[in-house]
Amino acid sequence: MKPTPRLPLIVGYVASHAERARLTGALRGWARAQWAESLAEVVAAVRRAKGAAITVILAPRDGDGHSAAPIVRELRRIAPSAAVVAHCHTGLANAAGIRQMAEAGVHEFLFVGVDDSRVALRSVVAAAQRACAADAVLDALLPVLPAAIRPVAEYCVTHAAEARSVDSVASALGVHRKTLRNRCVAGGSPSPARLIAWCRLMLAAQLLSSTGQTVEWVALEMEYPSDKALRN
Repeated sequence: MKPTPRLPLIVGYVASHAERARLTGALRGWARAQWAESLAEVVAAVRRAKGAAITVILAPRDGDGHSAAPIVRELRRIAPSAAVVAHCHTGLANAAGIRQMAEAGVHEFLFVGVDDSRVALRSVVAAAQRACAADAVLDALLPVLPAAIRPVAEYCVTHAAEARSVDSVASALGVHRKTLRNRCVAGGSPSPARLIAWCRLMLAAQLLSSTGQTVEWVALEMEYPSDKALRN
């Protein structure tokens, strides 16, 4: 019998036990939820993971009112491949906390009572994971690319689901496909079609390593025709 794959790990801090239970239920069958009793415990859990696939969910403040923004910055430093999601309440009273989390560098926002149902929560987490993976790929890729083709690569990585053909990428960048080809030739890169394919594959590889999800999930997220198409 084929072994059941181990679910991806989500570590987080949310003060309300009722909200934790709601999130755990929404993630059941898709990811394992591990809740810390303090913001410092989240950092410790991420350190123990030692680069293993992990995603973090954090409230903007702990039970004593301390901001989570410094923790977000620390997580971005020690675990750049870990996507960070802010778990926020709506309303004017919470605006300052939301702004602080944005400035600290969270990848997505999850709003209580809006995004904590099964489908919505998974969508928010997946979006954060894609954004984090794109950041990692671009950090490695852009410094070694000629300036003329960096916008092409940046679009292909940050909009991988839409960047599936030369025509779609050229249209998004507001140029003719011949202009795209000329830029690639001038920059000494492969053809636009090959550049698009390699950018998408680099993002797929990063998602596989940083999320712990399956090839099937990554193929679906990036709108490959099938997991077989991605493997090929």
